[in-house]
Amino acid sequence: MENGELQLKMMSQKEVDGVLAKAHKLLKAASILIKEDVDESTFKEAYDAMILVSRALIFSLGYKPRTIGSHAITINFCELYFGPKIKAVINRFKRMREKRNYLIYGAGIMISKTEALNAISSAKDFLSMIEAEIFKKRKQKKLI
Repeated sequence: MENGELQLKMMSQKEVDGVLAKAHKLLKAASILIKEDVDESTFKEAYDAMILVSRALIFSLGYKPRTIGSHAITINFCELYFGPKIKAVINRFKRMREKRNYLIYGAGIMISKTEALNAISSAKDFLSMIEAEIFKKRKQKKLI
């Protein structure tokens, strides 16, 4: 990453676990909201869960994204970290970011039930993948 997009920031395992717990709570909220037909909020909560779990990965490696542009920086970090093996997931994450921004700052966009359900599915898969990576790194550190 370049231009100071990432800054050194040591966080304890407990702090990283707290971020992971927040990501899970957001995913749970998305699952509740979809049942109430609140598709836009479902989509936003699923996206926010993905951002938080991505940040947990960055934190677990001893960094944090700078504040300005942190969402784009976080997604770009994941793209660089995992490489082409999760290209489809990252592209979906980028599209979700664009839609989420438009939901917050724009007008006239609608999120369908299918998009909201797909967002939950993407978030669940992404959380599992990132958590597995974080826990794998922890085990490697213990071996050293």
